[in-house]
Amino acid sequence: MTGLAGRSVAIVGASSGIGLAVAQLAAARGARVAMLSRSRARLDAAAATIPGARAIAMDMLDRAAVDRAIGELARDSGQIDHLVLTAVADELASKATIAAITPEQVERALDKLRGFVHVMRAAAPALPPTGSVVLVTGASAQRPPRDGFSVLAAVSGSLLSFGKALALELAPVRVNVVMSGVVDTAIHAATREQTKAWAERELPARRFGQPEDIAQAIELLLTNPYITASTLTIDGGLVA
Repeated sequence: MTGLAGRSVAIVGASSGIGLAVAQLAAARGARVAMLSRSRARLDAAAATIPGARAIAMDMLDRAAVDRAIGELARDSGQIDHLVLTAVADELASKATIAAITPEQVERALDKLRGFVHVMRAAAPALPPTGSVVLVTGASAQRPPRDGFSVLAAVSGSLLSFGKALALELAPVRVNVVMSGVVDTAIHAATREQTKAWAERELPARRFGQPEDIAQAIELLLTNPYITASTLTIDGGLVA
C-alpha cells in the first residue's frame, strides 16, 4: 500500500457529502488537499474545517473554468497525484418516466458525465504514472429503481464504462469507480428519516450509508497500487 502522506489529492465536489468526507480523510492522512466545487460560499465553509486545505471554486460544466482551475492547481502543485470526482447535483430532480421526461431533465441528468469528461480532459496531463483517479457513481447503474430512473441509470452506467476505458487509456495511471448505494447526503435531506428507516429495515447491512463509509473505500483505491479498471460496490447490499 502507498500512503497519502505528502501526496496531492484533488476532490471535485468537495463542499459536502462524500467529497467532503474524502477531503477530511485525506487531510487526516497527511495529504495536500485541494477542494473543488461550484459554490464558493459552501466550499469556503467546508475548507475552513480542514487545516491547510485549498479551496478552488469551479463549475465542472464550464470547460474554460475547468481548464483554468485544473491548470492552476497543476502549476502550483507540480502534479495531481490523486483525483476524486464525486460532484453531483440533485439527481432526483431528473427523475421521470421516459414518456414524461423533459429535454431539460435529460440534459441535467447528462451533466454529471459531461462534467467528468471536462475534468478528466484537463487533468489527464497532470497525472503522474503513479497517480490514480476515482469516479463515484450510483448503484442505479446496476439496480435502477422501478420507475423514473431510466436516464439516470444510463448515466450512472456510462461512468462504469468511462472508468474502465480511462484505466486502459491512461495506464499506468490507475482509474477505478466506486458505485455507492443510498448514502446520507443532501440529496436525501427532504426524506432523510424515511430513507433511514427504510435502509435499517431493508438493506442487508441494516444501516443508512454514511459519507465516511464511501470515503474509506475511496482511500483503498487511491492507495493500493494493484487495483485498476475495477468497480467497487459500497451499497450495504442494495444491488444484491
